[in-house]
Amino acid sequence: MSVIIKNCIRVLLFFSAVSVHAQPYPVSTEITISNGDWYPLPEQDMKAAAVDTALAELTRGGLFSIVDGSEVNKLDLDISLIGPAETAKLTIQVNLRGQPTYVSTASISVHGMDFQGIYNAFEHIGLVAAQRLNDKTEALLIEPSTVPGDKPAVNNKQLQAQYDKAQRLKRQYKYQSSRVLFEQLAAATGKGSERLSALAKDELKYGLTVFEAKQWMVAMGNTGNPSEISKSIQKSENLYRQILAENSDSLIRTQEAQAALDNLSVSRNALKNVLRAQTLMAASSVRMMMQQQYMMSGECPNKKDVSRYASDMQTEVTINSVKRNSEETRYSFTENKTGNPFVLSCANQRINVIN
Repeated sequence: MSVIIKNCIRVLLFFSAVSVHAQPYPVSTEITISNGDWYPLPEQDMKAAAVDTALAELTRGGLFSIVDGSEVNKLDLDISLIGPAETAKLTIQVNLRGQPTYVSTASISVHGMDFQGIYNAFEHIGLVAAQRLNDKTEALLIEPSTVPGDKPAVNNKQLQAQYDKAQRLKRQYKYQSSRVLFEQLAAATGKGSERLSALAKDELKYGLTVFEAKQWMVAMGNTGNPSEISKSIQKSENLYRQILAENSDSLIRTQEAQAALDNLSVSRNALKNVLRAQTLMAASSVRMMMQQQYMMSGECPNKKDVSRYASDMQTEVTINSVKRNSEETRYSFTENKTGNPFVLSCANQRINVIN
């Protein structure tokens, strides 16, 4: 089943002074969703997560600008959903008059993920596919390589120097600059370029992705901030799920990605336990404070009083609501550092932690 949504969005492709073409390129967009009978997300959510993210990244930095204009050129975005493999893929293709067609793709496995995880995964492929198209356009059209193309590469010295530079940039975490050079090498067709071109293509498919995934894993140990740790886990998980989808023909890479995902799952569960313990400690501190106030006044404290008591404590919590009925008063809180909620109850002369 294929759903095609044509809209009035127009995209202008602006080039820097080094571009062969100085004028902008107006591009009309066409969005295609091919999903068969598998709907991991509602159609609107798939578009919002993947397509909107891709368009935002394509326009970021001024390479593309969304405007109303002519339909001389086209920008096609296709979301392909493979139900049996539980894989999502975004393909972006730009067709410019008088220029070659440029295509970028990004795929990800969404097996075993919940709604929020799948939504994040669609955002990931939107971001990656757009970054790949931006960098390919820069590499091949805006700043074409100066290395030999259809001419013999003497001893491959020029190609080897560019490959080495791309690797250095990767190890300096300059992924965009590295990817631009790898794109140029991947397109090299001159005599003697076959080996380095193949290595560059593999970097674009696997090497850059796995390197970045490992760096996000390392980043988990460089911070004590729970939200930053959670962000690192999610980034790394999405990259390894991308590796699963884009390297499914390699048993070794699949096994390594699955092992990494196992380790990340352990880390995520450990983080949840730590955050839960931290939340319970905060809840216990608030409970003791409220119990003391109850013993002094003989009444369940109101929201204003609880907020004042909490502000005097070292534990950072926010009281969200107070609900009373004939049997008890319930207090809903958020522990600020973790963002986790907890609830206290005042009934029968006692303050209790509910969850």
